[in-house]
Amino acid sequence: MLESMKSNIKIAARREKAPLVLKNAFFLNVFTREFERGDIAMNNGIIAGIGSYEGIEEIDCDGLFVTPGFIDAHVHIESSKSIPEIFSQVLLQNGVTTCITDPHEIANVLGEKGLDFMMENSKKSLMDIFYMIPSCVPATEFEDNGALLRSEDIESYRDRENVIGLAEVMDVPSVINCTEWILKKINMYKDKTIDGHCPQISEEWLNAYIAAGVKTDHECSDAMQALEKVKKGMYVMIREGSAAKNLLSLLPAVNEKNYSRFLFCTDDKDIGDLIEKGSINENIKISIEYGLNEIIAYTIASYNAAQCYNLKDRGAIAPGYKADLVILSDLKKVTIDKVIKSGRVYNYKFDFKGINPNLKNSINMDVVTEESFKIKAKSSKINIIKVIENSIETKKEEREVIIQNGYVNRVKGEDILKIAVFERHKNTGKYSLGYIEGLGLTECSVAQTIAHDSHNVIVVGSLDSDMTIAVNRLIEIGGGIVLVSNGKVIEELELPIAGLMTYKEPSYVINKLSNMNSFIKAHEKYEDKDIFLTLGFMALPVIPELKITARGLFYFKDYRFIDLFC
Repeated sequence: MLESMKSNIKIAARREKAPLVLKNAFFLNVFTREFERGDIAMNNGIIAGIGSYEGIEEIDCDGLFVTPGFIDAHVHIESSKSIPEIFSQVLLQNGVTTCITDPHEIANVLGEKGLDFMMENSKKSLMDIFYMIPSCVPATEFEDNGALLRSEDIESYRDRENVIGLAEVMDVPSVINCTEWILKKINMYKDKTIDGHCPQISEEWLNAYIAAGVKTDHECSDAMQALEKVKKGMYVMIREGSAAKNLLSLLPAVNEKNYSRFLFCTDDKDIGDLIEKGSINENIKISIEYGLNEIIAYTIASYNAAQCYNLKDRGAIAPGYKADLVILSDLKKVTIDKVIKSGRVYNYKFDFKGINPNLKNSINMDVVTEESFKIKAKSSKINIIKVIENSIETKKEEREVIIQNGYVNRVKGEDILKIAVFERHKNTGKYSLGYIEGLGLTECSVAQTIAHDSHNVIVVGSLDSDMTIAVNRLIEIGGGIVLVSNGKVIEELELPIAGLMTYKEPSYVINKLSNMNSFIKAHEKYEDKDIFLTLGFMALPVIPELKITARGLFYFKDYRFIDLFC
């Protein structure tokens, strides 16, 4: 350690050449909010000096721009469907040198085994992965998931390397009502960052929530909500994922006075979107396209997140900071020329093959029959889930039904499908049925084990027979996604790791999803909708307004289960 310090000092003082120098760099100074010209000398993974330097290796950056490496402030790696070692390679290509992840998806299925797997696999990561330990497993006390993480279960993770806080506290009512189990967890991590999750929260509840120690939120629907939280001292995350896209709604809240309280995140983004559209680089690009100042955009993408999570060694280009840099040929279009991680230039020749962890099959349920999907009529009106475009929030609507032989034959209206959730962890036999409007699927059914946050089996379709085939095939392959049409399995994606991820290369996932999406495009009413990620959020009761779990329809406004029939 002392020898490294001596070496850095000698290079900074120009007594020795640096291993790597970026010459003539036009770089972002996040402290003075301007671009400066100078050489950037790197040694031992950090920036040794800025000014005029000679290097053993030199890269001429004349005509290029240099910014700090991007930081994804909140991401669930499992939603990419790839394991951390593969995920990291994709993000590094997009200029993301650090991510803060919450592994509550796999924790809800496998508990501590899932956490340990993610952390162990992250040791093979090319970028830095920091962990927030899940606070709500299950998401609420009335969920049917695969594991339980009590305060005593997460205590041992508190002082582990790369653990920097407590992940999103989703059970807001339990915090407000001073429920001991959640307060014990918050108190246990009080000297670290506590992430929040508080959509559509009242002012008095927000005050109480923040007073408990919660520092961030990524569930704002509009600029007004974002400003209210920023005024009270929270960091607000601007999210652009595959299903949840809040960026354009929240951008009007950002100004020169408050921009230091905003972060960029992806939250949940599919591996295909990460490769095709990008990660935090997409957030930056869209923000600039819609009028955000470039310096502010790049500062939000780097320095702000580092400050929020007490990562004091990164997020800026200055002596002593980590040499995590992005070299760009076009600042506005975020065209990446090179990525430097810990003072090393990466050349995009990555190895996308992961190691099979041989985790046990996580599906524990009996096969279903077509009879399971019949709904006995109680009245002529039902509550349905109405999908909101580019959002994981929904609305509660009422629709009339056509009854035949005492059962619901169909629901009046367009684009209405049957939806069901089956408990798959402990073979309890619990399941519930409902209807959903706005997915746009026709002539096909989709079943998957991606159903936030408990990740039970969720299935949607217009034919009971196809839904039955889809669920049973899903059980056979041990989890993933199955697409069925007219009695035939069209395509399937096996996700053997907790029913959420695969160790195979991204091309495997992309090809499978591409085949599914090609079929769906020929049988859907809307373009640019991620059916699979959208469907996965229809089972998450802590998001407004109406969702479905294995126990029934959950109405967020009243925070209770309601009957399917009005």
